[in-house]
Amino acid sequence: MKHHLIRLDRVAGEMNAWLLLIAIGLGMLDLAVLVAKCIPAVTMSSAAAGHELAGLPPSLAGNSRG
Repeated sequence: MKHHLIRLDRVAGEMNAWLLLIAIGLGMLDLAVLVAKCIPAVTMSSAAAGHELAGLPPSLAGNSRG
């Protein structure tokens, strides 16, 4: 009986380390999602209109004015 209790105590000690690692990982994931929700996202259309086409001449940029 004593052997089983020692074995159970050792398993519980190892399990606590794994549970701590899982808790830290989930906390970091939660923090990353919170930061991602707080930072405003830039849409692809506004990024393309503002940056990628800025250096092109109007004829190549698809501008109907020129």
